[in-house]
Amino acid sequence: MNAQSWDDVGMQYCVYLIMMPATNPWVRVVACLAGLLTAAPHVQAQWQVNGGPASAALGAVVGSDMERYLRALTIAGVVRPIAWGTRTLDAQTVTELLGAADVGAHPWQAPLRQATRQHLRAGTVGYGSVNSAFPWGAMDGALWQGRGLNVALGGAAIATWSRLTLVAAPSAMWAQNASFRLMPTVATGISPYADPIYGTLADVPQRMGDEAYARVDPGESSVRLRLPLVSVALSNASVGWGTGEAFPTILGPNAGGFPHLSLTTRARGLRVPYVATLHAQYLIGTLDQSRWSSVQGSTTFIDRAQSGTRRLMTGFAVSVVPALFPSIELGANRFYHSPFVSGSDRWAAWSRPLDAVFKEDIRGRSSDGDPNGDADNQLASIFARWTYPKRGLEASMEFLREDHNLDSRDLAQQPENNSAALVSLRAVLSRSAATMSVLSLEYFNGDVSPIAQVRAQGFLYEHSFLRQGHSQRGQLLGAPLGIGAIAGSRVAWERFRPTGSTRFLVQRWRTRSAPTTDFEFLSRPPNAPVSNSHDWVLDGNMSVSRFGARGSTRSIEAGLAWAGRWQLDGSKTNLYARASWSLF
Repeated sequence: MNAQSWDDVGMQYCVYLIMMPATNPWVRVVACLAGLLTAAPHVQAQWQVNGGPASAALGAVVGSDMERYLRALTIAGVVRPIAWGTRTLDAQTVTELLGAADVGAHPWQAPLRQATRQHLRAGTVGYGSVNSAFPWGAMDGALWQGRGLNVALGGAAIATWSRLTLVAAPSAMWAQNASFRLMPTVATGISPYADPIYGTLADVPQRMGDEAYARVDPGESSVRLRLPLVSVALSNASVGWGTGEAFPTILGPNAGGFPHLSLTTRARGLRVPYVATLHAQYLIGTLDQSRWSSVQGSTTFIDRAQSGTRRLMTGFAVSVVPALFPSIELGANRFYHSPFVSGSDRWAAWSRPLDAVFKEDIRGRSSDGDPNGDADNQLASIFARWTYPKRGLEASMEFLREDHNLDSRDLAQQPENNSAALVSLRAVLSRSAATMSVLSLEYFNGDVSPIAQVRAQGFLYEHSFLRQGHSQRGQLLGAPLGIGAIAGSRVAWERFRPTGSTRFLVQRWRTRSAPTTDFEFLSRPPNAPVSNSHDWVLDGNMSVSRFGARGSTRSIEAGLAWAGRWQLDGSKTNLYARASWSLF
């Protein structure tokens, strides 16, 4: 079993801090949690689970049923509108939103009132799943949903004191990681478990080795200090940016959290009278890779050949709600992967998200990187969201770009180069004090645009200098569709009642793509004729959650994923089932 344990240095640091003299015990707790978070790059594992109203003790965790429920309340007009593109919905924020005097009646009102009143909570979570034919699962944190049996167990303790909130939510998981037919890798000299086509450009293994796979992790742990206008947090929690739920363009819960420091405006934002309300978040942290990445050797950056097994991430998300049009939210996100260098220059890239927009303005900054730019990899998006609470409607769109344009002329002529588009529509079909049903539709298109006929076109989530791609520990940070020319669509219906929720979901993924040319030195595998240039999967499932006494929630899910083109070859059917239990 390839088990990964907590980092020895981080644990020793935690023990030392617990034993150190301190007049205030909170100092020891905060310092210990900080020590555990320093070990986080070595122990990534967490999962999003349906915890019901009682899980509001953790806030509206990205990807959870609590987050979906809160979004539905804002669309229905039960809760005053909040910015969704830069959300950080911690427990205190959820308490403020649901405790406002103008909040209307809603199905989970009574249990949510009880869950958000307590300043000290503890809980446990158990999870199990099985896949019959191939790995299948997404938006569930860093849990590896391999073929066979997958189990996880976690605990949580939440304490609030004045402006300080402490969350300790460690978790452990184990995956049987049963074998299946692997697709041959195109590149030589890399792990046979790496992505078969993009294995040298992204760390997204098709299987996590040949044995059972286990992890332990701080999970959604964080230390958060709420100041009058902003909050500061040292955290390993998942982050959600933009408007996507099934297919977040830059950041979502698919890979779980990563250790980072954040500076975030409060939920109501910074109000400029008669002009707009501003919402913003800045992140700086570290990203790690799996054992099957093509990047090996030093942890820190040395040169192009040894670019480092760890990366520095910096990002900035901002959205604006105009005073004259409070139902409209406009925003932008910018995310950087930068070399993790040694010495005092390690954090010098903190200002990358505020950097120049065009490559011509940063040309030559790196002596060992792109001669037209630098060694960093950038992703950026712009988005717009419109809500109409009187009719219970929400419509949104987002436009993603990989890398810079050369100059303003290049941007004006070909803004679609290396891009993807996301559109979504949500409607509250019915609402009363006892029930609320929501229909959501989401479509993501990251196909290669027609300009590829006259200009070399890159692909999504793969990087040529920091060769782990847009990933964390072997899973994508953004939309879980894969790498290259990808697309996906999803339709979901969910009904919330005081006793629980029921959800039906149908989705189609067009995943792994094989280039039709040798652009970026990629060639087609021998078993992939031109007509089979994409994998695609149809998936349908049903999930039911029921609430029990004293904050318990039980959830079951069952579905079928039919791969019409599996591993760029024939069809394959995967039956899967998932179950979870939580108590807060």
